[in-house]
Amino acid sequence: MKIVSTQEHYELLIDEGNDPVQDPPQLQSYMNRWDGPTFFNKLNPNNCMVLDIGIGTGRIAKTVLLTGCQFLVGIDISPKTLDRARTNLSSYPNLELVNTDVNNFIRPNTFDLAYSVLTFLHIEDKEKALSNIYKSLKNNGSFVLSVSEDNEWFECGDRKVKLYPIGLEEYIRLFQSIGFQIESIQETESKYATIIKGKK
Repeated sequence: MKIVSTQEHYELLIDEGNDPVQDPPQLQSYMNRWDGPTFFNKLNPNNCMVLDIGIGTGRIAKTVLLTGCQFLVGIDISPKTLDRARTNLSSYPNLELVNTDVNNFIRPNTFDLAYSVLTFLHIEDKEKALSNIYKSLKNNGSFVLSVSEDNEWFECGDRKVKLYPIGLEEYIRLFQSIGFQIESIQETESKYATIIKGKK
């Protein structure tokens, strides 16, 4: 089995025709194990400046934009994935897509809300990522993170990708050490993931 980087994996998914925005209902239901109504109820993005960390092809961003957020910045490490997001979200003028890693991204005091689903499992230096998010939020800004229990490797067909799993307790410790006030911790409907909401 071939080991590939996170960026290579997601670009191969695009080459293979994988686009969660275009998923049929059955696959959408599968993805809702990590977000779904519980996740979206924590966001409250209306009239907010929003940061989507690991925007992918725009599956979650599309819903956030539909709710009337003021402006959304989506970051992702994969140029091919961002190209697909650009197509999927082309009807929204209040959008900026940035090809970068969250560990290299800071826009001080810019966002009312940041969120991330299925991205932090790929981030080794979670403390730096959370610190950059914290600095990018306005006072009283919120960060909503969906976390799950993961193995060290993710296998997909003939390839596998290295993951960097940590437990819920370690996420909570990192949130608090950086300065976030934990507002709520809640399991999703499927009990597959846990939602952490912190406020600056």
